[in-house]
Amino acid sequence: MSVNSVHWFRKCLRLHDNPALQEAVNAAHTLRCVYILDPWFAGAANVGINRWRFLLEALEDLDNSLKKLNSRLFVIRGQPTDVFPRLFKEWKVTRLTFEYDPEPYGKERDGAILKMAQEFGVETVVRNSHTLYNLDRIIEMNNNSPPLTFKRFQTIVSRLELPRRPMPPLMLQQMDKCCTEISDKHDQLYSIPSLEELGITLTSTKRTE
Repeated sequence: MSVNSVHWFRKCLRLHDNPALQEAVNAAHTLRCVYILDPWFAGAANVGINRWRFLLEALEDLDNSLKKLNSRLFVIRGQPTDVFPRLFKEWKVTRLTFEYDPEPYGKERDGAILKMAQEFGVETVVRNSHTLYNLDRIIEMNNNSPPLTFKRFQTIVSRLELPRRPMPPLMLQQMDKCCTEISDKHDQLYSIPSLEELGITLTSTKRTE
């Protein structure tokens, strides 16, 4: 049976020290790296134009890095709950990987995606990579409440294992073992948007930097 992996990039926009990405490529026959962007949310979010510009430049850098591995970044417009059912069917996905998000909104969103993946028979692999320590574990060890002082935080961390060593970057030799089908219309279908496409302009965006 073919293993068709999709790695969902969110906050961790890097090819190095990315355990979920390494899980995606492991024994995979195909690998597609996606970033999901809701244009409506982008236009409505109260975020400064410099932050949006930084994100788009980071996506460009990620796409260029993937090109060197004979792959590309698939930027999908829409909401994850709407996007993934289509991708699961279209790409015959068998494995979905992404980083753990400890924030309340992220947990709710990811819970819905995990349930959806199960309904489609898609294996899911979630790994911690955005923070050095598992934040849920820290809260648990503090009587299920966040530590309110840095000293208390240090006390809890001192009782945990040291963070793992950084993982090496994804290598061309790994990607050679799995195929990423790139359509001639890739730039038309999955391109990184411009600020204008997102409805973000110098005059309409409130600066929050």
